[in-house]
Amino acid sequence: MSSDVGVLALVMARFGPLHADIFQFTPRSSNFCPIVSLAMWKIIGSLMQLCRAYIYVLLAFGGVFLVGMGLLSRVDFLPVVWRPDLGAACQALLLWGALKLVARKLGRRPFALRMGEVLAEGIFLIYLMAIILRLLDHTTKTFALPLADQALAGLDQMLGLSWLGYFDWIHAHPAWHGVMKWAYDAINSATAAVVLGLVVIGQGPRAKAFVEAFVICALISIVIGSMFPARAAVDFWVADLASYTNFTSPPGVYHLDAFEMLRAPDGPIVIGTEQLVGLVTFPSLHTGIAVLIMLAAMRTWLWVPAWAYGLVMIPSTPIWGGHYFVDLMGGTAMAVTVWLFVRKSLAPKAAADPLPLDALTPAQ
Repeated sequence: MSSDVGVLALVMARFGPLHADIFQFTPRSSNFCPIVSLAMWKIIGSLMQLCRAYIYVLLAFGGVFLVGMGLLSRVDFLPVVWRPDLGAACQALLLWGALKLVARKLGRRPFALRMGEVLAEGIFLIYLMAIILRLLDHTTKTFALPLADQALAGLDQMLGLSWLGYFDWIHAHPAWHGVMKWAYDAINSATAAVVLGLVVIGQGPRAKAFVEAFVICALISIVIGSMFPARAAVDFWVADLASYTNFTSPPGVYHLDAFEMLRAPDGPIVIGTEQLVGLVTFPSLHTGIAVLIMLAAMRTWLWVPAWAYGLVMIPSTPIWGGHYFVDLMGGTAMAVTVWLFVRKSLAPKAAADPLPLDALTPAQ
């Protein structure tokens, strides 16, 4: 395939180190022309609307790491946890490429076509992240490192924060339980909604900044979380969870079966026998995403629902996510730092102003 869509398909549909090499500015082989490498980077980058090409590079490196773990460690991945999402990602990629070809043939990009391109890329990204980020989260919890619950609980106490007191207070106010649990569980829907909302209202650069910051925060939380594995604040502090009868189901412990399986001291570790739920305790990615949603929506028409959601979701994370308070602080600091870094790299003065959807589309 000689088109740029063909190049994109070859690069993004596979996660081997050979395909990642074309993103290198300095080729390994003297026979590989640096000018071609730079041209390939420019072509691929020009196709991106929701993020820049380096985000795909980061995800590709994650894919290479997973392949290495599957080949060189006792970790094995059941096809059921990656094959359906990979198939859906490939279908979205084909649709994305087809829309690009249609736009090229037409010589223009009507609104419906531009929206189709954004949606196709968004679906591709969602499935790509679903494969790589979830598997990275679970794979890195197989490392034989000591649990960090005692240290995290100690930091809360050092700061004068009573986790158990907060848990008791929330338990005593069941009127809040439904909306708080909904907010915690709806993080994926909220993430998709804010990206789509920003695109629709003409805030393309903010949508791009949000997507990039989301992926970076997810990868940072996975790396740091692998060094500070923890069971859960609920498990650490609450001796008899069944005695808290106001909760309709035990909060904050939904992940423990998968966590314990991954930390088995010997024998093969098969990923896919349990649901791929989030396992990172510190820093809290739920908190980080909520902060990103609130930051991305500032000075736009979305700020009221975004802030309303964030101000409900963040207080829910210690209970339904089993997080320590220091996890929330770490997630907030991570999100703010990454957001400022990404916004600066995307020329924040230009991105701060409302822009038409055309701003997402590369100049022809």
